[in-house]
Amino acid sequence: MLEDLDILMRHRGISTVIVPMHEAMHPSFRWISRGAKVTRGYAIKPLDRPPLLVTYPMERDEAAATGLEVHLAGEYGFDSIFENAPDHASAYAAFFANALRSIGCDGPVAFFGNAPIHLYPGIVEAMERDGWKIHRSNGEDLIQVARKRKDDHEVEAIRAVGQRTEQVVDAVRAVLREARVSGSEVLHHDKQLTLGFLKDLVSREIVRLGMIEDHETILSQGRDAGVPHSRGDATAPVRPSVPIVLDIFPADRSTGYFFDLTRTFCVGEIPQRLQTIHAHVFEAFTRARMAVRPDTLASSYQSLVCDYFEELGYATNRSHPGTLSGYVHGLGHGVGLDVHERPSFHLSPSNRDLIETGDIITIEPGLYFPDLEIGVRIEDTFVVKQDGAHTLCRGDYGLMP
Repeated sequence: MLEDLDILMRHRGISTVIVPMHEAMHPSFRWISRGAKVTRGYAIKPLDRPPLLVTYPMERDEAAATGLEVHLAGEYGFDSIFENAPDHASAYAAFFANALRSIGCDGPVAFFGNAPIHLYPGIVEAMERDGWKIHRSNGEDLIQVARKRKDDHEVEAIRAVGQRTEQVVDAVRAVLREARVSGSEVLHHDKQLTLGFLKDLVSREIVRLGMIEDHETILSQGRDAGVPHSRGDATAPVRPSVPIVLDIFPADRSTGYFFDLTRTFCVGEIPQRLQTIHAHVFEAFTRARMAVRPDTLASSYQSLVCDYFEELGYATNRSHPGTLSGYVHGLGHGVGLDVHERPSFHLSPSNRDLIETGDIITIEPGLYFPDLEIGVRIEDTFVVKQDGAHTLCRGDYGLMP
């Protein structure tokens, strides 16, 4: 939440945050600028004051549409500075100094967000030579920390993406339900069904429903389903009696907010081993979702699921670090303007992320056995409230489509 940013800035002794934008929309700038549709500019956030935007004449109307205070780069001598400066880093340093003085900001100043790595270290050094105190974060991204908890508007934006994501999953379910098994083949309208057909359906529906497929949807089966992020072989025919993992994570085309949902299906007769593994994954999913409470360590839920799987005799990445079979990944992650945000559930001494009210998180346990051609994952996206985690998905979690 934006209100969290002031608390974080005050705690770290930062008076002003600058979030630059260079030719590509990215989550930190989108968040602090209220989704400004500009390709180049700078959001400046003074402590205890609303952000303001510095942009260029061609995009002044797009910046103004955010409702934020807007200034043009020319007000701070942009053109003359760049004509006379010895290099770009020195020019940007002088430009930012002019802007900061004009709006009444002094140091310490911090830069966050996606910035050209070749440019900004030079800007920081040039500003420090001119007497500015620059906050160095040692790797912490303060904007990501502030983005962790979502306000009501963000929750509803993510919920809206989820409702459309479910429609895409429904379209896949419909095809799989219509399909029939003929020997070793799965037929749909008397034609052999392929993963490519399903992938194309997913891509079309995502576009039709006003979303984007930022990364290729995971739609894999058999051995590929046993490798968690395998996208699957589009040329492969759908096979009966093997798991099909559909992990879909589209973003809204306008707001940029993501959703994340995984279901595992099987067409035809379901082998007993697959039923058992799926039941164990669903039990882990249920235990984790029912246990979640605010103001608790996110890593404690990873431990909970590892405890359960290890009791059943499965390898986990805790009991067997680096294992490629069993429970091989983390329990979940935050979701927002990035598909993977804080909190992190990873088991590491440095991870002190808390589950807090307003967090949007996934819970996604899975079991993977590529040599057995089995992979099972179940995932919902949840909003954390005072009484626990509330799903933004609707069931059904079964293997039958």
